[in-house]
Amino acid sequence: MKSPGMLLTEAREERGLTLDDVAAMTRIPKGMLEHLENDRFEEYVAEVFARGHLRNYARELRLDPDKVLQSYERHTGRRRIDPLADAEQGGGRKPSTTTPVMRSSVSGDSSVAASQDTGGFKKQLGGLRGSHLVAAILVIVGLFMMFGYLSNNRATAQDPADYQEVEESNWELEQDVEQTRWLLEQSVIEEE
Repeated sequence: MKSPGMLLTEAREERGLTLDDVAAMTRIPKGMLEHLENDRFEEYVAEVFARGHLRNYARELRLDPDKVLQSYERHTGRRRIDPLADAEQGGGRKPSTTTPVMRSSVSGDSSVAASQDTGGFKKQLGGLRGSHLVAAILVIVGLFMMFGYLSNNRATAQDPADYQEVEESNWELEQDVEQTRWLLEQSVIEEE
């Protein structure tokens, strides 16, 4: 049986199209089309993207998308599960879209794909994303810094012993007395 990449390459060449032509028609980047034609599906971040690109590429070349996806499943060892049937059998559990079965590499050895539990920590945080947690911590740290800055820059007279009291000297008092006497004399002279 032909690999999905071979099916796509042969159909594209029969129609006389280049990878640039197909990239323009499907809006799939040329590099990703090359990965599909070379059966390098590990370059995709998630399997859903590989399946979507295979389906769109096959439709554009007027191939049966299901036939290409079946070839993909045989090549990678992954099979698509019907979500409705899985939900009925699993008692209403949320269905997974793919199940890793066996994956054989090009050299011929095979290994079983390991599933990872990545939801444990997320459940403890109540679905809080990591970026939200980081943002909240940064806001709290910023508030503490602002409060500390404002509280340290206040000039308060909490201990009066820290400040010198101004003492008036006798000379200053004598000057004030002389000035007051002069003002009083001036007012008396004006009245006369």
